[in-house]
Amino acid sequence: MNTTTPALPDIGDTITTPRAIKLCEHYGFIPLTKRLKANPHHYKDWLFDGASLLPDTLFSKVFHIPHLIEIALRHDLKYAYGELGNTTERQQADLIFKQELLADGAHPLLAWLMYRAVRIAGGQWLHSSFSWGFAQK
Repeated sequence: MNTTTPALPDIGDTITTPRAIKLCEHYGFIPLTKRLKANPHHYKDWLFDGASLLPDTLFSKVFHIPHLIEIALRHDLKYAYGELGNTTERQQADLIFKQELLADGAHPLLAWLMYRAVRIAGGQWLHSSFSWGFAQK
């Protein structure tokens, strides 16, 4: 990981490609960093929404997941810049999301439900603001 901590976005902040590069470098996402640096013009800005479709702060407190928003950020970075059609990369991002939820204190059933939600709703077929590869132009 990079020793310089970039300012983490708040919910509602715009993530530009340069900001995403800094965040990916910070988290040690080397393949994503290389992908972004190689073709920065292939990506559009996006709004960070935390754990999509959830009231993050309340959800985090009620279910004892203190770092939910940062876990969601790491997952969103992987989803935003994921290689379209790469099911292995997506599966890995979702499994890591589930593991991070568990490590942060999520009940195993809740972590599994959240994992299933991203597996079902995060596919490219939905074409949503949180679908795999959503920052690609």
